[in-house]
Amino acid sequence: MYKENIWESAEWTVQARNIIKALNKFPVDSKIILILRHSHRKNPSELEELHDIRLTPQGHHVATIFGKKLPKERAIRLYHSPVGRCKETAEDILIGFEDVGGKGVLKGVITPLFFAGTAPKFFVDIVKEESHLPFLYRWAVGFYSPERINPLQTYCRNAADVIWKENKNAQERGIDIHITHDIFLMALRFGWFGIPPDAEWVPFLGGIAFTLTENKIKLFVKDRFISMNVPYWWKNRI
Repeated sequence: MYKENIWESAEWTVQARNIIKALNKFPVDSKIILILRHSHRKNPSELEELHDIRLTPQGHHVATIFGKKLPKERAIRLYHSPVGRCKETAEDILIGFEDVGGKGVLKGVITPLFFAGTAPKFFVDIVKEESHLPFLYRWAVGFYSPERINPLQTYCRNAADVIWKENKNAQERGIDIHITHDIFLMALRFGWFGIPPDAEWVPFLGGIAFTLTENKIKLFVKDRFISMNVPYWWKNRI
């Protein structure tokens, strides 16, 4: 049985703990969008497909703790990629949140959290050829054919049309939580906000939190808040 101190002591939970603290610093009446990587999984063996790997017991435990730490005065809605470990993470967060009296609902799959208009086996082939950092920069500059993957800005704007617009229908003071994968999270962080990808992967349950107004974005990333203007392409969609 995993103890509570794994939440406080594990290196991979630092970003998750920072996010929990940051949620209490957003404006009281704001609607928050939270994009998270799934919780802890084991490293794949050569015989395993990454797509099929589920959460470890540790991953389930910490995802539940994360849910318990969310501000329970804010209702939550949870969305996830179709991959099993993302669904498990969303379910565990909701269980933890409801255990402490919070109100939430599991909304289900949102396509942009896993699909970027890619040809079959595109990511499998890319992983064999190069690491994530050169891939993301090459994707950003249009290195890959649109027949293999949608351009980065096309993907990010399409994702905003789904994720950002959905947030308009959220309950006042609500949090929309989207569980995805590190490569998609880094792509959205880069394409939406110009935050360059890191050489290191986003840790389990790491991610970004932000609010949208007509003219401004308040973004929390890693350990700090950033205020910026809404991108021009979103102003045209309001």
